[in-house]
Amino acid sequence: MSPATHDLVSIQLLQPLRRLSRLARPALRPAALACREGLSLREQAAGWPTEQRREWMLARLREAVRRAWWTTRYYRELFDQIGFDPRSDFTFDDFAALPTLEREEIHRAGRALVSVAVPSADLRQDATGGSTGVPTVIWLGPSERGWRESGIEHYMRRIGLPRGIRAAALWGHHLDPKAGDGLGDRLRSFVDNSRELECFRLSPSTLAGYHATLERWQPRYLLAYANALAALAAEVRARGWRPSYPTQCFVTGAEKLMPGDRALIQSVFGRPIHERYGSRDVGLIAFQVDPDRSLELEIDWANVLIEPDSRDPVASILVTKLHGDGMPMLRYRIGDLARFPAGSRPGHPTFELDEVLGRELDRIWLPDGRWIHGIEFPHMMKDHPVRQYQIVQTDDASVTVRLVPAPTFGEDNRVDILRTLHANLDGLAVSLELCEALPRTRANKVRFVVSEIDERRRAQR
Repeated sequence: MSPATHDLVSIQLLQPLRRLSRLARPALRPAALACREGLSLREQAAGWPTEQRREWMLARLREAVRRAWWTTRYYRELFDQIGFDPRSDFTFDDFAALPTLEREEIHRAGRALVSVAVPSADLRQDATGGSTGVPTVIWLGPSERGWRESGIEHYMRRIGLPRGIRAAALWGHHLDPKAGDGLGDRLRSFVDNSRELECFRLSPSTLAGYHATLERWQPRYLLAYANALAALAAEVRARGWRPSYPTQCFVTGAEKLMPGDRALIQSVFGRPIHERYGSRDVGLIAFQVDPDRSLELEIDWANVLIEPDSRDPVASILVTKLHGDGMPMLRYRIGDLARFPAGSRPGHPTFELDEVLGRELDRIWLPDGRWIHGIEFPHMMKDHPVRQYQIVQTDDASVTVRLVPAPTFGEDNRVDILRTLHANLDGLAVSLELCEALPRTRANKVRFVVSEIDERRRAQR
């Protein structure tokens, strides 16, 4: 079957049959209906002005807050304790006065955060990868699952990638389902019109094999971990190959796409890169719709209310699930920093993010108590032939810089990098270590900045 025929069969026949099959099965029907509702709302709201979106979100927020109070012991006790009446027609400013929900509070609350209104059989357990500590366990009801799914499908449709289009994924960590080579796995791959390449253990030979597979498959788009895609681009460039895939674009996620990696990938493949921002505990949060025009990320406001925790331009991201039927989460501190548009303020929804900067904990502490966030380090490395780097601060405050060098890296680069770091990390002992690959977290991600001091401070909170 030709690629064009496979696209047509998958998009026009197999995907509609799959949707009908889900609607026909009682266990899958509620989430499928929520997905259909989410797609419909987003399509209707495409031309809404900002004020109409805000009005819709406020009405939906009131419903979500009231449901949290009615159905969970945690929020009933919290609202009673602080004297907040969710039955009132509260405003966004009133909402800003509610306490933030921290990860540690989720761990302590346990089942008190789970809705009693959703039958146990309809709940699905999920968890974060535990990149910065203990995994956070969450529970998803049918409504949240459907609205999450529809958000991804909506944005992929907007960039011309309907479900069933020829695709490939360079993805995977310990929480992801593993694809096999059985009949069922091959059937799913045919229906989805996709190929999966796992990025757990990458090597030059593995990347070369992936390149050959992708050249044969010719996907319309490649969904990839940002660092895995950068590694593929570096290998393809080093071997002097001229790739002809993907035929349309890349979509990255799971990790922050660094500016240097974006430039590398575009120089090798000549295709646009859409950055997708989200997490396991929340789902899709924002999507880069037109990276050739702007790198800002559009919030999936129909599913999540995103606000800054302060009026500062760079602030911690707070998330409220508007359809969190299984486990309501209000003003949840997800642990990432973002550059918010001018005028953003706590409690009020924002509809774009100028940039997601990375983990809130990715900072290096100086002897006088000041700190430098991880967003500063790419600027210190950008003029040197470095493929990847990691800044590690141990409990004695000393700093080790791990570098994966490019072939042209030399002694002058080492000296310049150390000089720059000494100038910016005043008073800290700094050393440099060359390595072939950087260690990854349990979630198969690279943390570019790791501070034992920061982790100790977090544990003592």
